[in-house]
Parts: sequence; structure tokens; C-alpha cells
Amino acid sequence: MRINELVIVEGKYDAARLSGIIDGLVLTTGGFSIYRDAEKRELIKTLGKKRGIIILTDSDAAGFRIRNYIQNFARGAVIKHAYVPAVKGKESRKAAPSKEGTLGVEGLPNEVILQALRRAGATQEKPRNGRKITYTDLYALGLSGTQNSAQRRTELLQRVGMPARLSKKALLETLNATYTYEELANLLCEKPVLFWDFHGTLTEPDHTWVETAYHSIHTLKPDHPVTLEQLMERLRFRCLPWWCGLPDTRALAQQQGAWWRFVEEKFSQVYQEYGFLRQEADAMARQLRPALLNPANNRLKQDAVTVLSTLQKRGYRQYILSNNYPELPQVVTALGLDPYLSGVFVSGLVGYDKPDRRMFEYALQQANTSPENAVMIGDNPEDDMAGAKRAGLATIGVGRAADCADADVSCKELASILQVLT
Repeated sequence: MRINELVIVEGKYDAARLSGIIDGLVLTTGGFSIYRDAEKRELIKTLGKKRGIIILTDSDAAGFRIRNYIQNFARGAVIKHAYVPAVKGKESRKAAPSKEGTLGVEGLPNEVILQALRRAGATQEKPRNGRKITYTDLYALGLSGTQNSAQRRTELLQRVGMPARLSKKALLETLNATYTYEELANLLCEKPVLFWDFHGTLTEPDHTWVETAYHSIHTLKPDHPVTLEQLMERLRFRCLPWWCGLPDTRALAQQQGAWWRFVEEKFSQVYQEYGFLRQEADAMARQLRPALLNPANNRLKQDAVTVLSTLQKRGYRQYILSNNYPELPQVVTALGLDPYLSGVFVSGLVGYDKPDRRMFEYALQQANTSPENAVMIGDNPEDDMAGAKRAGLATIGVGRAADCADADVSCKELASILQVLT
């Protein structure tokens, strides 16, 4: 039974028991020593967010204490609970029964354990083609025992979103749970750095700015004649720095609160043009910020996480490069995308907006890469495609930019990118 999730058991004998009946990544808590092992807790949290977690502890009181502890510190991961029955008995290696006189995971029949995993909803993967990774492979690939191997190992773990501090044994177990030797060797080949647009690319097309303004107008004056389409046309080329085409917004980025004051003032002017008093218009403009920063107003595309996680597993470093408000990194975190990204570059913090060449140059410098080794993925023909091409990046157009002349590759759907970036 090949299982995708990280399976957590209490002790080494439980892990040995599982190794004969499942193929997957199994970590032990070392009993209650997990309470003192910060490194292992961090590893569980990191892998849990990427793969999900199945907790398979004994059926006694200690097992439930450990189960609850893991559930609390690993919040944010999808956690499934595999429960085994309380079967009276004693493991053959023990001189006496446990305190409650029941068998632990290590003493239960194979089918009982497998049934518990199935009931928990374990995700079964298809067998992979390729051989397992060995300690010799780690040496041959320059990840262990060679000059600069520590640096190469750290770079690899950072690229695939795993903790940088892993013992040699934990490194081998973790890599084998995720890659075959062939996949790891391919992973270590240099890959281009990927820069992702956010709204409309990783999320569904976004009209929150206009919709929030429309809602504010009709909340205060339900009979106001303006339509959503008319308001959208009125706001075009106004209110937002990238709509205005401002060449440099570093002053807004460097002074705390200046970016939002600029935006709110512009929207207030539009409201006043529609007949609202200055005090009313200012109050309406202040409603924009909480609406935009609500993660619920950002709907990720159905395959966004799958594509990001798959590309990370293949060894691509990935960043978001977006024209957006300064708080976008917090929204990205709230949407659960952090494990797959190396960073977020947002115009509201940088001071330049796409398609300005300087926005791309800043991102390239921060990512420590060159235009020749970078790809921009986005849905905006001008901001993402044309801007990136002028800065020397390769481009992948998705959605409305799929047929853009500046797109080197066209992908109507995000999932199609996986056929391009192997």
C-alpha cells in the first residue's frame, strides 16, 4: 500500500512494523520526546503542509495525548486520524504488558493496521518507476561527504520546501518518500526560476476593487443609477498605481500607509464625482482595504496548488511577482501557498509596477538569477508578457494571455504548464 501522506507513529518498533506493509514516509515521535524535539516538530509541520498527515498512535491514553499534541502544533496541515482497536495482549519483545494491557501498533495484525489507514482516508499513490536512493547515491550526487555537499544539500532542501537541518538518515528517508533516484538526479539539474503573476493567474479573475466600490455606492444610495460596467469604465486608468501608469511609486512604498492613502484618495475622488459628499466618499474609500485583504475574496484556481507543488517537487524555485497592495504576502500565506514559494515580490512594497522593466530587474536580483534563467507566467498580455519580454525573460501565457504574441508558450489551463516544465 503506497501512501502519499506523512504517517506518524510513536516508536521505532511501530515504524519497523509499518515498513513491511506500506510504502511511504513514516516518522516517529519517540514517545513523549516529541515535546522536547523542536527540529522534529518543524519537520512534521513542513512535510504536513505539503503532503498531509496521518496520525497512527496506540489506542491507550498516552497515544491519545501524543495524537492531540501533534494536532495542535501541526495546525495548517490536513490531518487524518487512523485509529486502531484496543486489543488485549503483550508484544513478544516485552517482559510485561503495557499499563493498560493492550497491544500497540507494532503488535497488531497487518490487516488491522491497513484497515485503520483505509478508514482514515489514506491517499494511495500509483507505484513509481525507478529505483530507491541510497547513501552511495547521495555521495555520487554531491549531497553527502564531498566538497560543498552541505551547501548543495541546503540548497536542495530549500528548493523543495523542506527544513535545511536534516540528519543524513532523515534526508535519505525523506527523499525516498518523494523521489526515485532518476527523479532526484533530474531535480539536481539546473532549472529556470519561475515568476508567477497572482490575480487572474493563480486565482480566478479578480474584480474585487470594482465590486467593492459598486457595493459601497449602492449601500449608501440603493437607487444610484451607476451600473457595474459604467463604474468599471470610470475607474480604468485611474485610482491604482498600475492603472495610472505611474513610472515610480517608491515614495508610496517607503512611507508606512502612503500606498493606501494614495489609493483611498483616488477612489474618494471618483465617489465625489458620482455626487457623494467628501466625508461620505472618504468613508466609502476606507472600506476597500478590509475587503481586499480578506483571503476569502481570493479564489485560487482549482489546480493552482497541484501545479505549484508539482513544480516545486521537480526542483523549480518559484516566486510571485504581482502588481498589488503591500499586504499581498500575508494573503498568500493565509491561502496556504507559502510552502511552495521562495518569496513574494509585490509592487506595493517594491515601488515599481509591471510592465516597468525595473520591477522585473528587482525580482531577478532578489532571486539571484539572470533573465536567461527565468520564466514569467501570467495572464496579462502587457504587464506580464510584454513587460517580461522587454526585460529578457521567457514567458508562458495563461488564460487571456495564452494567445498573446509575446507568449513563448501558450497554456489555456494551469495544468498544461506541467507538460511544458518537466
